[in-house]
Amino acid sequence: MSKILVTGGNAGIGLALCKQLTYEGRHVYLGSRSLEKGAAVKAIMDGLPAGCAGKCEVVQLDTSSDSSVAAAVEAVKSSLGSDQLYGIVNNAGTGLGHGVTADVVMNTNLFGPKRVIEGFMPLLNKEGRIVNVGSGAGPMYVARCPPEVKKMLCNPEITWPEIAEHAKSGLGSAADAMGGYGPSKALLSCYTMLLAREHPSLSISCISPGFIDTGMTSGMGASKSPEEGTVSIRHCLFEKLPGNGWYYGSDAVRSPLHYMRNPGEPAYNGEPVS
Repeated sequence: MSKILVTGGNAGIGLALCKQLTYEGRHVYLGSRSLEKGAAVKAIMDGLPAGCAGKCEVVQLDTSSDSSVAAAVEAVKSSLGSDQLYGIVNNAGTGLGHGVTADVVMNTNLFGPKRVIEGFMPLLNKEGRIVNVGSGAGPMYVARCPPEVKKMLCNPEITWPEIAEHAKSGLGSAADAMGGYGPSKALLSCYTMLLAREHPSLSISCISPGFIDTGMTSGMGASKSPEEGTVSIRHCLFEKLPGNGWYYGSDAVRSPLHYMRNPGEPAYNGEPVS
């Protein structure tokens, strides 16, 4: 039974994914900032189809806190025993309708996945998968950046110092129209490229779930259900991927970081940014 950690699994797309994976017979660790919010696990297990061996258990996990991530690592390690994780889905995020400051957005959306990956990497199968949940706001942000910044952000050889520096300089810039949300998601894609270089045996991807009706987008006109937001996540978890460190659109097709590729349009061909 493959074992998968999903951060931010207590609501929205994360909850929909946890339910899907559990009902397919997988063992899911549902990461939640509070155990009370993680009570959704009971509803998932109560609805387990007859004969299904799937399992879902809550793990208290606040991705913005070093100590919380460390404690979650120990909890999952104890549960795994001699087993390993098959996958990590960095779904927890904030911004847009959550009413938080830009530095909180960056800490959660970029540094949060970094904490989780660094903490849980020793528990991950050496050929395992990591899926970072980005957003179309990432390409929207990059498209508004000056040419030299755009080229740096789209460089597959980007370094962590460059990412960390832009995590500061990008906030409040002329291109940042969403209170840090766009740059945080663009830099998550950059971090994905960096990880893929450093860990070539793993399959590491960043995806956009699409414009999904969740608490974050409440009142913004999103009409797609959370269940529709798992398409690219599931593709990157289980399908054979022709490349590593790629960014995928909501239709599970490779997409660029420097402009928006709409669902149904041809796949991005990997041409460098001019």
